[in-house]
Amino acid sequence: MRIDDLRAVGDDALTADICVIGSGPAGLTIAAELAGSALRVLVLESGGLTATEEVDALADIENVGARRAQSDRAAGDRILGGASHTWSGRCGLLDDLDFSRRPWVSGSGWPIGTADLEPFLTRAAEHIGIGYGSGFTDDAFWDLAGRTQPEHRLDPTRLRPYFWQISRDPVDPFDCKRFGAHVKDLVAPNIQVLINATVTHIDTDPEGARVVSLEVAGAEPQPRTVHAHTFVLATGGIGNPRLLLASRRITPGGIGNRHDMVGRYLMDHRCGAVGVLDPAVADSALERFGKYVVKTPHGRHTFLHGVALSPKVQEAEGLLNCALWLQEVPAEDDPWESVKQLLRGRGDRHDARVAVSHAGLLLAGARRRLIRHTGLPHKLDRIELRCMVEQLPNPDSRITLTDRTDRLGVPLPRVDWRVNPQEDSTVRRAAELAVEEFTRLGLPTPALFDGARVDSTLPLMLTDWAHPTGTTRMSADPRAGVVDPDCRVHGVANLFVAGSSVFPTTGHANPTLTIVALAVRLADALRALA
Repeated sequence: MRIDDLRAVGDDALTADICVIGSGPAGLTIAAELAGSALRVLVLESGGLTATEEVDALADIENVGARRAQSDRAAGDRILGGASHTWSGRCGLLDDLDFSRRPWVSGSGWPIGTADLEPFLTRAAEHIGIGYGSGFTDDAFWDLAGRTQPEHRLDPTRLRPYFWQISRDPVDPFDCKRFGAHVKDLVAPNIQVLINATVTHIDTDPEGARVVSLEVAGAEPQPRTVHAHTFVLATGGIGNPRLLLASRRITPGGIGNRHDMVGRYLMDHRCGAVGVLDPAVADSALERFGKYVVKTPHGRHTFLHGVALSPKVQEAEGLLNCALWLQEVPAEDDPWESVKQLLRGRGDRHDARVAVSHAGLLLAGARRRLIRHTGLPHKLDRIELRCMVEQLPNPDSRITLTDRTDRLGVPLPRVDWRVNPQEDSTVRRAAELAVEEFTRLGLPTPALFDGARVDSTLPLMLTDWAHPTGTTRMSADPRAGVVDPDCRVHGVANLFVAGSSVFPTTGHANPTLTIVALAVRLADALRALA
């Protein structure tokens, strides 16, 4: 792909068949899937090759809802590669149940199902840098990994095994894939990426039924115009509704907002530690519920073994979907972190001293990695029992616009993120079940924090996980959502939305694998429309 700066191109570069707004995993996946086609694709990125305070300020928000980890900054990154610049690389699959309408979860149900995404997961895995797109969780993992299934299994009526994959960068084996770093390596004469190009308004025809152009600004606030036949909005769970709502010159309520649905149903994942396990007695627990290294068709990849609530217990007790895992928290002088820095050429004398002084641990770790194919034994400060729970869809949890604008004149988003007691009760019950199952399996059990006990009235110390979701939700009925099952904005013929903002529910799984699978699916549809 060719990378240019908005300031350095003429107006002839501002015309394309397909214009993608945003260069995160969704936007760049669509571009990569269309590489080599007859379609001219233009990708617009608000940021540049590195982050700057001036551009980051364009993502400022006004937070009026529940406490967020970053109260005044929207999730996502104004930089080439978008959110992949700072993501953790952890990938999980949505469950079949997540797509279903669940009577005990108001607002649940997708207009598509697992079978609609399955054909695109293998290609999604290649884009993300993981070994498998599907078939790697639940008990299927053991055959895939060539391992013997544990003799003592979880009680399937309460908990089930769940596995996450960790993305691996093709260049840096110690890091997850940073999409922006690989743009220049893709040979695609039909793809152009413009950096420092912020979309400030989406212009439609007088009826608001078709997008005709975009207003784009860079370092100078004076806008320029981009023309295309088809447009894809891929700026994240807060950025997508913000731009739709702010594009209100023709339709006062904003584009796609005839039924006042844009920005509603804001969800995230509520996450945090609910207990702690003593590292001195944790070996058998980590042996079972720890990290595994698996040889895949794309190299060796790391998998994390955790637990999730079974569909049976969710239905029987009216619980949301929730997963838990053991999180190793390294000590400040953990030698493996020093080794990583040294191998990357970023280490110093301190790193060398730490590595040498822990030679025994490093040798044991190399043996464990190469022979037993499990995670490295770190020098630990503690081991936490952590959770990730889906949120109850709530139309009053939403994105609206403030009266303040950024330096380019775009109104700032007001984030009214709301939490629900059903989420708290789900986490407390899931934590209780995890401790009971660890005990039944003869494993050392985490000590739950007081706020995580089922009878507690203390607050749970959970926060968002920078996974804003649901604000342009997918629906078959235009009155119930913003985009149709093909991710096209209801009532707007040539505008599509990519990213987690189209999710009607979140499940407990990290969203990137689903985001990219939907982007691959959308790319196929765009190619077919040409």
